[in-house]
Amino acid sequence: MDDNNRFWFVLNYISPSFNRRERVERVIEKFNTSVKSDLDVFAPTFVEMSQDAENGKPVERPLLYHYVFVRGCLDDVRMLCRTVTGFSFVLNYAGENRYMTVTPASLEAFRIIARLYEYKLPCFSVDNVTLEQGDEVEVMVGPFAGLTGTYISRKGASQGNILISVTQSLAAVAYDIRADYVRVIRFAKDSKRAYDQIEAFIPRLLMALRCYHDGTKMDSLLISHLVVFCRRMEDVRLNNDKVDSKLQLLLMTANMILGNMDDYFKAKTRFDRLARQITNQLTQALVILLTSVVSHDYSGLENGLSLIESKEGKPSKFQSMLASEYKYYLSVDSSCLLKA
Repeated sequence: MDDNNRFWFVLNYISPSFNRRERVERVIEKFNTSVKSDLDVFAPTFVEMSQDAENGKPVERPLLYHYVFVRGCLDDVRMLCRTVTGFSFVLNYAGENRYMTVTPASLEAFRIIARLYEYKLPCFSVDNVTLEQGDEVEVMVGPFAGLTGTYISRKGASQGNILISVTQSLAAVAYDIRADYVRVIRFAKDSKRAYDQIEAFIPRLLMALRCYHDGTKMDSLLISHLVVFCRRMEDVRLNNDKVDSKLQLLLMTANMILGNMDDYFKAKTRFDRLARQITNQLTQALVILLTSVVSHDYSGLENGLSLIESKEGKPSKFQSMLASEYKYYLSVDSSCLLKA
């Protein structure tokens, strides 16, 4: 193994902290600063509910127990294991190299799987999700934990309470309760305001796309927006092919970010059939942007930006937002076009 090359090493990391992801990243950052190294770390996590039924909340757990991936040259990783408590090599008894490593291609494939676990939420905060009438939900914590029923929409709900209808024997009882976290068992069919939801989702998707591109973790609110949109809209069929093609574009991009590859290919298959229906310049530019970033093929970005800039008239809010995203990707990674 060439010590001057950078590899993804598989390391043990035993930490007293439950919030291992943050701690590993903090420790590596501190180590890099102190010895002027350039190590990268990948410590995948997943979310589960804590066991306290009364005051439970989602907590982040390590996906691979005590294993983490650290990329760097062998000398730097050796120094990390020698000087920082908790790190040690995983030995490779079957291969020609002493220490276990994974190829960049293998790690990238695993990142997709890890995203699926990382962004698979066991429940939603009622502050982070917009429920619709007819959604079937289960209360996760508090005195009503385990209660399931159908969400009833109403205006002016006070103190964060939700109203759900529970069928008991032959009668339906409405419960007006405080519920911090709910699990959506089944989303209502025929989602209302589908067209409005598509347009409202685009800014959120663009925020998530930056996280995907930059390798940063989305917060729980943004994850909730993506998961709910995908689940609520996955079976919606619109009688306008132009709008339906746009919906499938958003679904395939969001599912790629979330690591849901089956749903990604399902949406992509439908999008490929409908893509020729897209004639609007700005929508075409949106297609180029989203597909370029998720595929890591940036060769079309300049052409996409020219579509936006060649549109006559006063720029709309959406046009300005889209142009800003293009300029971000073209400036934040100056090697984009070289890679392409």
